[in-house]
Amino acid sequence: MFNLGIKAKLTLLYALLLGTELIFFGWFLYITLSKSLLDATDTRTKAVAQIISKTVLRPSSSLGLPQNFDQILEKFFGIRTAGKFIQIMDQSGRVGPKSSSLKGFKIPLSNEAFHNALKGKITYETVNIVGRYPIRVITYPIMNKGIMINLIQVGSSLESNLDTLASLLYILYIVIPLGIILASIIGWFMANGALKPVDDITSAARKIGIKNLNERLVIKGPRDEIGRLAETFNEMIARLESSFNKVKQFTSDASHELRTPLTILKGEIEVALKTERSVDGLINVLKSNLEETNRMSLIVSDLLMLTRMDRGGERFEMKEVRLHDIISEKFEQAKLLARDKNVTVSLINNSKLIVKGDPVKLRRLILNLIDNAIKYNSDGGAVSISLHRVDGFANLVVSDTGIGIEEKNIPHIFDRFYRVDKARTRAEGGSGLGLSICKEIVDAHNGSISVKSKYGRGTTFTVKLPAL
Repeated sequence: MFNLGIKAKLTLLYALLLGTELIFFGWFLYITLSKSLLDATDTRTKAVAQIISKTVLRPSSSLGLPQNFDQILEKFFGIRTAGKFIQIMDQSGRVGPKSSSLKGFKIPLSNEAFHNALKGKITYETVNIVGRYPIRVITYPIMNKGIMINLIQVGSSLESNLDTLASLLYILYIVIPLGIILASIIGWFMANGALKPVDDITSAARKIGIKNLNERLVIKGPRDEIGRLAETFNEMIARLESSFNKVKQFTSDASHELRTPLTILKGEIEVALKTERSVDGLINVLKSNLEETNRMSLIVSDLLMLTRMDRGGERFEMKEVRLHDIISEKFEQAKLLARDKNVTVSLINNSKLIVKGDPVKLRRLILNLIDNAIKYNSDGGAVSISLHRVDGFANLVVSDTGIGIEEKNIPHIFDRFYRVDKARTRAEGGSGLGLSICKEIVDAHNGSISVKSKYGRGTTFTVKLPAL
């Protein structure tokens, strides 16, 4: 198989379509002209037969015309018989007078023509009797009181018709191939012009790599299919740039998050080895090491969960879950967590709602939101929890009276390792992945999560899950 380029394919398709149209048009023209010429011949022969029947023959008279009567008809009666073959027969089909053009020949009378004549019907036929060209014959009956008394047969050579059709075929044999060739040349240039923007886009796209993802394709001309293709490429490159930047940021943040506890571990161990310490001192070092190890373990565990979610490898055991029972359970835990922070936790509303989801993942979602509201609250602050139905959704609202989030930070709080206050987050023992995990859990349950915050006044998280 030939591996044709799109230009060649378009040109070939254009040539095939035009060639098919030209051939069909030529065939239609040939058939139409052939029928038109034949109809014209039939009309002329019928006119001669009618003139002969009305001018020379009478129903009550007998045939008294001499042989080679066509010359007499043309000279004395003005009937033009030149190029015509004429013969007159009686009611039994015997040939009587005939034109000089027939000489020793006669026009055959077919059974169909004779039977039609007996009924008074005219018959047209094409026969071969004289020369190399066929003649068109009309069998014209002369009727008297419903009885055929004579037959007039007038034939006309189809030489002129065939010569005309041959000339037409000759012209078509020349015009159609030339038309296809010319159409192919024009089609090639048209395809080349139409696809040039695609070549430009291809060349520009090849120049864009990891180091220059900030570049975009230059869009020239109207916003047609090619323009929209270029816009789509630009949008795709923008998404790639955003994803690549997020991967770079994620790698940098993950390295930083893991490097910090490792540095602390290394430093404390080195100091412990270089100095003499009491048992209590070594225990304190081990406690600090354990704290940093737990921090790394939490980060790695969260990273593994997010990676599995990204790859679709994290299992979600979907079942009917009484969401209000989980809220009650986590509310009791929240009161214990809030005691050390001097924060008040209240359950404003807890409507009985059932959702389809993974109970383990939903517990983590709710605990993460409540835990964040307590951790990042102010001393003596308050946290409120509410669950109610709105338009077929279970709406979980967790609000706090903390310092809030600046507006510029709100679009990024679900990004991995994004921290509004890195120092405070580390002091609280967070991994920077909690809200990212919340977002993934909500998405897996076909829900949505949103945040509203006023800097210095508090933050509200709203989770919407389809209720049963």
